[in-house]
Amino acid sequence: MVFSNNLLMGAGGQASGYEIDQSIRFNDNDSAYLNRTPGSAGDRRTFTFSCWVKRANITGANAPIFTAGGDDWLMFLSANTLGFNTDGTGNYRIVTSQLFRDPGAWFHLVLRVDTTNSTAGDRLRFYINGSEVTSFGTDTNPTLNLETAFNNTGEHDIGKLVGASQYFDGYLAEIHHVDGSSLAASSFGETNDDGVWVPKAYSGSYGTTGFYLKGQDSSALGDDTSGNGNDFSSNNLAAADQMSDSPTNNFWTLNPLDSGSTISDGNLKNGGGNSTNTHAPALPETGQWYWEVVCTDINTGTTGAHFFGICDASVYETQSFSDHAAISAGQQRGGQLKKNNSNTSTGTAVNDGNTVGMAFDADNLTLKLYVDGSQSGSTITSLTASAYKLWIQDGGAVTNMTLNFGQSDFDQTVPTGYKSLCTSNMPTPTISDPSKYFQPTLYTGNGSTQSIDQSGNSTFQPDLVWIKNRDAADSHIWTDAVRGATKTISSDSTDEESTDADTLTAFESDGFALGDDDKVNTNTEKYVAWQWLANNTTGSTNDDGSVDSTVAVNTTAGFSIVKWVHTTSANYTVGHGLGVTPKMILVKTLDQGTNWGVYHSDITVGNRLILNTTAAQGTGYWGANTWNSTVFSIGSIRDANSSNAIAYVFAEIPGYSSIGSYEGNGNADGSFVYTGFRPSWLLIKNIDATESWNLRDSSRDPFNVSKEILAPNTNAAEATSGGGQYADLLSNGFKLRGTDPGVNSSATFIYMAFAEHPFGGEDIAPATAR
Repeated sequence: MVFSNNLLMGAGGQASGYEIDQSIRFNDNDSAYLNRTPGSAGDRRTFTFSCWVKRANITGANAPIFTAGGDDWLMFLSANTLGFNTDGTGNYRIVTSQLFRDPGAWFHLVLRVDTTNSTAGDRLRFYINGSEVTSFGTDTNPTLNLETAFNNTGEHDIGKLVGASQYFDGYLAEIHHVDGSSLAASSFGETNDDGVWVPKAYSGSYGTTGFYLKGQDSSALGDDTSGNGNDFSSNNLAAADQMSDSPTNNFWTLNPLDSGSTISDGNLKNGGGNSTNTHAPALPETGQWYWEVVCTDINTGTTGAHFFGICDASVYETQSFSDHAAISAGQQRGGQLKKNNSNTSTGTAVNDGNTVGMAFDADNLTLKLYVDGSQSGSTITSLTASAYKLWIQDGGAVTNMTLNFGQSDFDQTVPTGYKSLCTSNMPTPTISDPSKYFQPTLYTGNGSTQSIDQSGNSTFQPDLVWIKNRDAADSHIWTDAVRGATKTISSDSTDEESTDADTLTAFESDGFALGDDDKVNTNTEKYVAWQWLANNTTGSTNDDGSVDSTVAVNTTAGFSIVKWVHTTSANYTVGHGLGVTPKMILVKTLDQGTNWGVYHSDITVGNRLILNTTAAQGTGYWGANTWNSTVFSIGSIRDANSSNAIAYVFAEIPGYSSIGSYEGNGNADGSFVYTGFRPSWLLIKNIDATESWNLRDSSRDPFNVSKEILAPNTNAAEATSGGGQYADLLSNGFKLRGTDPGVNSSATFIYMAFAEHPFGGEDIAPATAR
């Protein structure tokens, strides 16, 4: 066995200083759990349970976390809600509205029980990532002084329902049970400087039956380190179930949201048959990365069908082998190495028990494959995708492939300089606190004047503010610092710019000021304001293009506001100031009643979308199609000569913004799109069909499912989407959960997303699961 060192495993995963070194993996197929029967009773009315959770299997049966006596339980229900029950008849039960189906990251859970509390609503409480849960599908509080089965002398299980064959599947870490105290989440965690909820050391007592399990001894994973000696016995758990995957250093696993196979063993085992494709989240776009696949039960008669490698990150699991292979690199079971579905060299055949190592160099775009420690074939070079993800195919027969991204010791000697795939090894993102550059803000109108203060982790003076009345059919109001306060345009209209002294009246240091216009400040009506930071100026002259422009730019955040005058030239260029090539541009002529033009890097070259309509992509507008680090182009099909125009220009910043496309699958189990961060804001458009733009954010929908929809092309009030428009906003991307053609038909969709938190990075706390 090759032991993984700090270079491989990642050292110093978060800035708060409190590190969690390991977790316990529970595989429901193994009937794995911990159990203990207390010798004496503790406080059955007041207690607190805290743990960090990373789910694996999110389909099928109930998944118990902590249970007692058979009737009392804390568990994920089959609908992916979280519930707590204190009575076998279900009389006293809370069940969240929130759905927990993000297997890519950890989240913190606290159950707080105090049946002695005179306030019925405070007798059972949940906290998720430090915030108290307030939305429940079921909320039936226990009677005053009800005694639960917890802390009694009956059996207590972790990972299993006492007396039943129901098991948890996933990872648990930092498990605290405090007997006799009702504690808030702040006893076990805190918000760091970047606004991420992170663990901290618990410093209180545990009471009579309390315990602290951290899995520090792989031969006795249930050891209690609270000082009470309340050890749990291990059942069907092995030393290999101690994992380095933890809340402070999150490791890659196979992605069940992007897989056609049966995945088990903490989403590390791909189990066989039917020629299914299985993926892991996208690989970092810089650095050198290593992982391994151990093969068992392999069908040696199918030399070509199995595939070990990487493919274009935009391909989803239900697409064909040829779609995957078109931009890919890797090896077939028989030893044939391929790039983009063409043979490159012949390597070593893979048989039962062999370990396949993969070393991906994202800086030099190469892939090396190893079989049992020796390189197989020649290095595959000159890879062509802009981003890759792992791709394995099991070959149409019983085949088991066990992945190791570094959460366990590697079998082979790792190539020099290569790292395991975990968040602490990722590059440090340029922006660790996205709320310094972008924020959604919710507010309620007062029908008079008011200042709206930002509510994010940080604050800034915005340069672009986009406001929408959520309750009424009022136009979207766009105001920016280059044009000035009170100057408005609307994305749902072709109208020229207007001046309205009662809309946004000032850009303030931590938000903005409003007049009493109905579109921005009707009494008691609810609003959302999306705000971006440029550079807190009215702009300066930029002469990079063939016409001069006035530009306010923030190169760190990849955003600029550009104003210019249309010229008589049939094709001309405009300087944008970003220093990198933009991926999305929104253009509106100010003096004419004309459409909004939208450029996106993933639509057909020369085509445009229109923000104020439902139209599919169409031709024209961009002229010579000059898109580079200094300018963008305007063509002969444009608005009137000598008219003023404004553009909002966006470049992609890893960990902060993602601007790309995906292929819908027309299935309720929709496409998964990796962004590299936990999204705060997401805009989607079907570019092949006549469909509305689709806009959602995590402020209006703080937990999954995300279903509150606004459309930039219409003044309609906020709509709670039907099942067809549902989506989950996750720790590292988003997953479509419906078949509405606006988000997930068999078509191509473009999107732009901004981050709530980056997924991870050196000295950056990993994003939590939502």
